[in-house]
Amino acid sequence: MSRTRRQPNFVAFISTGVILGFVVGSFVGSRGPVMTEYGHSYTSGSAVMFIGVLGACVFGLLAAVVAVLLDRRG
Repeated sequence: MSRTRRQPNFVAFISTGVILGFVVGSFVGSRGPVMTEYGHSYTSGSAVMFIGVLGACVFGLLAAVVAVLLDRRG
């Protein structure tokens, strides 16, 4: 009997990482208005978008690395 190899679904891994990263980044960004060292301030909406998109990119990349490692293991 032949054993079938299971492969991770890359789209599911990456999209889950992106959504999770945006949620975490949005939570961190919603902690209040951000003041820079130069005296500029961002509104909480801008901070949520900037940090949310950054979190989505980082978590999406990490999820892609995990998916590749799982694919190589099998």
